[in-house]
Amino acid sequence: MKDLSHLVRNYTVKHERTIKRICKPLQDLNISDLGYARIKTDGSFCNFNTFPALLEYFYAEKMYQSQPYFCCPDLFHSGYTLTQVSSISSLQKTCEARYGINHSLCKVERHQDYMELFSFHPPINQSTDCLNYLNCIHLLDKFAAYFRQEARTLITNAMNEGYNLLKSKGSAFYEASPNLDLLSNDFKAQQFIKKISPLTVREHQCLDLFKEGRSAQATAAILNLSQRTVEHYFDNIKSKLGCQSKRELLEIS
Repeated sequence: MKDLSHLVRNYTVKHERTIKRICKPLQDLNISDLGYARIKTDGSFCNFNTFPALLEYFYAEKMYQSQPYFCCPDLFHSGYTLTQVSSISSLQKTCEARYGINHSLCKVERHQDYMELFSFHPPINQSTDCLNYLNCIHLLDKFAAYFRQEARTLITNAMNEGYNLLKSKGSAFYEASPNLDLLSNDFKAQQFIKKISPLTVREHQCLDLFKEGRSAQATAAILNLSQRTVEHYFDNIKSKLGCQSKRELLEIS
């Protein structure tokens, strides 16, 4: 799909009533608008919003090019963060003046080969209410599962349209500012976890051999351990360092 306005017209505008019906429960939490995006590791992409005018402006001004979380899912981990509508000051000011929106609470949810972004907006000119949403994170998590189920047909159809962020952003799709929250290789977080959950001597040995390219079987032979014991060590290492997979361990210095 070459024309981004087509994405907005065929989904956010055409299905505005459906999207707003699904999002109606958010009013109980003083959330007026929701933005949703799904991004696959191959760049496949879809995006909806309960605020069509804002989304139309978002694409007309190519704000998606500077949206910090419209990148490869492998760069991020699941979590919440408070973000501005745009990282470009002139566009940010326009959004504030024209639409009364400047901040949103962004939820990133990582899956095996894609990630979802939920942007929760407070009522116009009530941006400080974003902080209040931190008190109901468990409810927002439940809503995310509800939205995914209720909007599954819409999401599937939009993904099949074929818009691709990788083709649009090129190599920038694989780049992220080191100052972003929720980065999978967040150095400060890794260092903090290391300090509060230090590895044992054996765990360090296993990790060092793994970084040298040794398999669990080879590591077991070198350390004169059983492979099962080595795998147990790796489970402990991942738990202590806050990693979901062995691949993430390679990113830790």
